[in-house]
Amino acid sequence: MNGSIIKYTIGKLLQVLAMLMTVPLLVGLIYRENFSDIRNFIIPIVIALLVGTILIKRGSNRGHIFTKEAMFITASCWLIFSIIGAIPLYLTASNYPSPVDAFFEMASGFTTCGASVANNVELLPHSILFWRSFSHFIGGMGILVFTLAILPKTNKESSSLMQAEVPGPTFGKITPKLSQTARVLYLMYIVLTIITIIFLLLGGLNLFDAVIHAMGTAGTGGFSNKAMSVGFYNSRYVEIVLSIAMLAFGVNFNIYYFAIIKSARQALKSEELWWYIAIVGLSAILIFFNIRSMYDSAFYTGVSSFFTVSSIITTTGYVSLDYGTWPLFSRHILIFLMFVGGCAGSTAGGIKVSRFVVLYKSAINQIRKALNPLRVSVSKMDGKRVDKEVEESINRYILVYIFLFIIFMLVVTLDTNNFEAAFSAVATTYNNVGPGLIDFGPITSFAAMSKLSKLTLSFAMLFGRFELYPMILLFARDTYSNVRK
Repeated sequence: MNGSIIKYTIGKLLQVLAMLMTVPLLVGLIYRENFSDIRNFIIPIVIALLVGTILIKRGSNRGHIFTKEAMFITASCWLIFSIIGAIPLYLTASNYPSPVDAFFEMASGFTTCGASVANNVELLPHSILFWRSFSHFIGGMGILVFTLAILPKTNKESSSLMQAEVPGPTFGKITPKLSQTARVLYLMYIVLTIITIIFLLLGGLNLFDAVIHAMGTAGTGGFSNKAMSVGFYNSRYVEIVLSIAMLAFGVNFNIYYFAIIKSARQALKSEELWWYIAIVGLSAILIFFNIRSMYDSAFYTGVSSFFTVSSIITTTGYVSLDYGTWPLFSRHILIFLMFVGGCAGSTAGGIKVSRFVVLYKSAINQIRKALNPLRVSVSKMDGKRVDKEVEESINRYILVYIFLFIIFMLVVTLDTNNFEAAFSAVATTYNNVGPGLIDFGPITSFAAMSKLSKLTLSFAMLFGRFELYPMILLFARDTYSNVRK
């Protein structure tokens, strides 16, 4: 690998981090927080600038960024961001007693997981509350996508960086220039966020609360500034607005581009989109009938089931009620949705709807071939044949995914003897959802876990956010055996 360009690029990204951390610092000044709260952000800003400048001077922007360099930069960048971003949380007086707790919270923030170790978020200063949710907003579309959007120029190989960070089995530029693609994506992202803020303000939320929950929705992260999450507002209007917004951010952003710039009819032909809508609709209906007897109002039951399904499948993790008390049938539907996730090219986590569709069609073809060996069957998506290479890559991905899930699960079982609790804890962090079930459910936090489990689940979040391979590369011994200065 080209070590010089890796140092240079990470150095530039650290400078971007320093710039981004000035935003919560300004929030602290606006709310006239104590100097200690302001200082908590000044320290990591100085560290990021100092380390970034050193790396830039020791590195070089000459050379090429190929797939291996791109994956290494992506994984190491997000790991470093989570460590430096955790400094203000650790220096804060409450909720984060150890560096591991602070790292868990910021890894959860940047990966848009939303799992938390904070027992009382309402004690946190406005600057920290904003920083947690702002990390969702940054991580949702991607740190590198943001950097590519603001850089004055990028080389043609920067697409490798974007490929390594954008979730989903495929990646494609929507405009000829990569930097322009990144700007278009962020423009749509920001516009949708502003629309969400406006509708939340109309629902009675103050500006700070509206911004916090809109950023969590945009990044499909789920951090709230209320201990009861969205349930604090006891508003069906707010729940419906957030349900629709969460589902909107779980859609492939390329579809919005084609719908606005080109043809809405063509955009609506997306097979993944219709599968996504069908899964949401069917899950909400099944849960509605399963929990109907638990609540007096059919309207409340319908909104709650729709909100929870939207929150889980988009891996946002907002909570309006304790769904941990729902029947086992409904809880298992939610666990299934944790794995499905949103569409490829969205801000949502999970395995992605498109992968499940391809796996389903491949399985059907295999059954047909077993019944009739002479029959030739091919899988299609959007009317186009799915290449065997894509099918094989998805199969390999699922195998690695399951193998890592088992490893994370083994570590977490040291903390609990409850299988459903351990399984949901790994499922919710690995798929970047947030709240799990039982001991780690919607009204509890991960604070009681051991430091080993917290650290393990922090890396599960990072592995899940980057769809495994960049993080595997980061920890592979061979990665460091042929690094060129």
